[in-house]
Amino acid sequence: MLMKTTHNPRFEPTVDLEDEMANAEAKCSKCGRTHPRDQLELTFQRPDAVVALDKARRASEVKESDDLCTIRSERFFIRAVLPLSVQEWKEPYRIGVWVEVERTVFERVLELWDDSAQHQTPPFQARLANDIPSFPSTSGLPVRLQLTGPKTRPDVLVPQIDHPLHREQCLGITAHRANEYSSYFS
Repeated sequence: MLMKTTHNPRFEPTVDLEDEMANAEAKCSKCGRTHPRDQLELTFQRPDAVVALDKARRASEVKESDDLCTIRSERFFIRAVLPLSVQEWKEPYRIGVWVEVERTVFERVLELWDDSAQHQTPPFQARLANDIPSFPSTSGLPVRLQLTGPKTRPDVLVPQIDHPLHREQCLGITAHRANEYSSYFS
């Protein structure tokens, strides 16, 4: 289990993509090919709480991978996607976000990580761990985390609350709005 000091392959060091973010094109982490930036989706590489730590604290207090993250074994984060239907597209636009969950939820997700029936598990309570640009604060916003399968990231569902993000998820967005999200890369 993650809390032990033994090696956990889910927390391998990851490549720093900061240099790639400055280019007009970027390498896709899924297929490995280069795509125009406007075809990519807004993605947060880590939870805001981790990014806010200085290098020394991050090295000593954080265990991280591209899917899971903990701070001092006290705060627990899972990478997920927030789907927004796009009126002009067949596929939704997915914002790559992190959610913070309780330890018990984190441990349960780890238990289900490779389970092909994980999508049948009811959604877990979580909170967004990133501030999505162009909205009132989204960090700490209550959400639900729905597991989708062992080869896909979980979905984030925004419950019925008075927040523009909930409205966008329920009503969908335009292709122009999706492009606005993608423009936050630059």
